[in-house]
Amino acid sequence: MRVDRLLWRGAFFIRGSIAIGAAMVAAIVALFMLPVRAVYDVGSQFAPISSLYAPERSGSISYAYSQGQSLVLAPMVGAGMYGVLVRMGGPGGHDPLPARVEIGGYSAAIGDVGSIRVFRFLAPANAHGALAVRLTSATLQPPDDPRRLGLLLDYLEIRSLGWALPSLFAAGVALILIGSAWIAMTLLIKDRWLALALLTLMAIGTVWIVWGLRGQSASPLLWSVAAAVLAAFGALAAHPPPWLVRRTLVAVTLLVVAWRVALWVVAWVALQTNAWLAPLAQWMVSDARALSTLTIPLFVPFGQVTGAAWSQWDSRLYLSIVLLGYQHPPEEYANMAFLPLYPLFIRMLLPLTGGDAVAAGLIVTHCALLAAALIIADVVRRDFDEQIAYRAVATLLCFPTSFFLGAVYAESLALALLALTLWGLRRQRWMLAGVAGFFLSLTRLPGVLMAPVIAVALLEHAGWRRPPLTRAYLAPLLPLAGLGLFMAYQWWRFGSPLLFMQTQRDIWDQHLSPPWVQLSMMIETIAAGADHWSGRWMTRIFQLLVWTTFAGLTAMTLRRLPPIYGLTAVMMLAPAYLTNVSHSLPRYVLLALPAFVAAAALIERRPVLLMATPVALALLAWATALFVNGFFVG
Repeated sequence: MRVDRLLWRGAFFIRGSIAIGAAMVAAIVALFMLPVRAVYDVGSQFAPISSLYAPERSGSISYAYSQGQSLVLAPMVGAGMYGVLVRMGGPGGHDPLPARVEIGGYSAAIGDVGSIRVFRFLAPANAHGALAVRLTSATLQPPDDPRRLGLLLDYLEIRSLGWALPSLFAAGVALILIGSAWIAMTLLIKDRWLALALLTLMAIGTVWIVWGLRGQSASPLLWSVAAAVLAAFGALAAHPPPWLVRRTLVAVTLLVVAWRVALWVVAWVALQTNAWLAPLAQWMVSDARALSTLTIPLFVPFGQVTGAAWSQWDSRLYLSIVLLGYQHPPEEYANMAFLPLYPLFIRMLLPLTGGDAVAAGLIVTHCALLAAALIIADVVRRDFDEQIAYRAVATLLCFPTSFFLGAVYAESLALALLALTLWGLRRQRWMLAGVAGFFLSLTRLPGVLMAPVIAVALLEHAGWRRPPLTRAYLAPLLPLAGLGLFMAYQWWRFGSPLLFMQTQRDIWDQHLSPPWVQLSMMIETIAAGADHWSGRWMTRIFQLLVWTTFAGLTAMTLRRLPPIYGLTAVMMLAPAYLTNVSHSLPRYVLLALPAFVAAAALIERRPVLLMATPVALALLAWATALFVNGFFVG
């Protein structure tokens, strides 16, 4: 009887969820059939027009000048026909300018626009349910005005002509939102009646948002979708079903796939709303892009979301090695500071990607990430248990800078090789650990510091006595040999074995310093509310939190985890802490794998710490949004 009752409740919950989703779609369709009319006084209120100068006022009218090309974009108005009324004129309301209008891929000349008058256009919504009208004109520079002015825009009105239907895009966005919420509630809420009630509220809220923002701004709805998808991933990371955790490797694979999809959604939303994000990003982050480089996109292509957006900053240096080789002295790319294994793997895959280096880099990255997650899970499962193994991978993927593990960066490959080194050490496969350390030191500089870790593991296994002379003696030397091979190449090619260190010092002013130097600089910047090239004061707060958190987690690994874990954490963090700059610290700590294991063990003892998951995911979403839009994050 109990089993029958559980099955009935499960079936009722699924049927109820489907009914709620269907009712939500029906409500959206009905609301879109209502007429819409939006009116904007361009100079005195927000108007959905891009590339305008600051609003002005003259006499009885307020207005704004275009910069020669402006896009009237009303998002998610619905599939149908619309009338667009624009009151505009030439500069000063009298100087004529030749102008054109582009609607739906068709362009037509308007003629000379001089005195202010009304223009009416008939425009269909595009395939994504957005109304887009592009106004293009010549520009002129008035006396005593440094600007080149286009059309004077005074008034905008958008009116539906007949019925409209929600586009497949709008319906899809709503279904993704409610579907993600369903996954999160299924994992987090055991009371199915409560879950259905919350799902109903979510559906009502979605309908209200879709209708309330029709033709206004898609940004809040899109970010609601991103939040829902991240919530579903967070629920899977924090509260996985027990039957899934028992299949650890399957669970970890599913977790990596969910993480990847969630960050693709976040990236798409961030690129779609980049003009909305830019002012806040410039206030918070150093080295921000100019606002003039950001536009209101009609629709971000899938290839950009999954490809080019993940190649930023250091990615270009890695790709320059792939395509141009090492350069010294640097003509355009100061790439001598970057080790060769990751670019070498990318170059090997170029024939498979038709010469697309970004695609090849992302293939290497994602294969390495999946391998890293599986090896980490296997190592930790054998040393602890399945729950901590799953939690360790989940903690790593929820960390705010984990998006680097899916970008054209060497972090995923380095993490996989580090995990393989630990796997070999914990199984007494000394030569495997040494070979993995060899390749690790050719991927990221901290890899060379695995040499003493391997040596200590050997001595610990031998009971701290001199072990018999075997080839295992070679294992600690292999990480040193990896870096030594790269140094020998630099010496042979450019005449100096230490060019990688010289480049870091000359280009980025990075050199060895005691750990308190970095710490004091962060505290001083925060206390003064000042900016520093390593980050503005708000960024420095995050860097300080990372610094202190990983210092504490490393201390915990030394006290409570096997000695090899603690020593590995110290060695992987040493280069990040023993330098004078902190701008890349949040990325460097991704290699402190044992610290994430310690965090997982701590969460198992104190589940209340799971309450930090939403904060971590919010920071992850924000950092990802900045990165894919070209802002420097770490």
